[in-house]
Amino acid sequence: MSGRLSRVGLGGLIASGKSSLAAALVASAELHESIGGAVEHLDVDALLRSARANDGALRDAILDVVPDARRADGSLDSALLAARAFADPAVMHRLEGLQWPIVRVALSEASRAAEERGVRLLLVEAIALGRSGLAEVLDGVLFLQVDEAVRRQRFVARGGSADDFQLRNAAQAAIPAEMTGIGAVPIDGSGPLPESVHAASLVLRRLCLQGESTD
Repeated sequence: MSGRLSRVGLGGLIASGKSSLAAALVASAELHESIGGAVEHLDVDALLRSARANDGALRDAILDVVPDARRADGSLDSALLAARAFADPAVMHRLEGLQWPIVRVALSEASRAAEERGVRLLLVEAIALGRSGLAEVLDGVLFLQVDEAVRRQRFVARGGSADDFQLRNAAQAAIPAEMTGIGAVPIDGSGPLPESVHAASLVLRRLCLQGESTD
């Protein structure tokens, strides 16, 4: 069994475990067998970090929005940039307007490359799948849901502060409603990772096989 490339978004609030779930799905032989091919992962946050570091035009445009994020060597102070963005919705909106077009181009390029390799499923990990417009070009979206207390504990355990968690979490308050609006399928991420992998795999198989024979 094989078929066309399916592209599915994987969203979730801060410290919900999106990257861990994506890595486990990419490594799942059971999922590969059930959908008839390989799974790959596009991490939008990592893509944007690379773009901010290497794309001079983007870096200059970002510095027009947040001038004091420029370091002495001309690079971006990522921590300061994040603090400004999460504290001010207007700054966040302007920065997203600069970066989402880059993501859409990268998604198109990654999709073409995946199709050439015969990949069956491309997981697109991003937080703002709704307002970015990415959901419009995807075959479906999963929304990893984890209680706030659990996410806070995870964030602090990996070196973040409780105050920083509160700032970032508050900035993402509209995301759950956005995900509902785009028809995202909820996946419970509060329990052990294998349980989330199983639940996500069932949905991904259905999305990949829509309109195809499962014989």
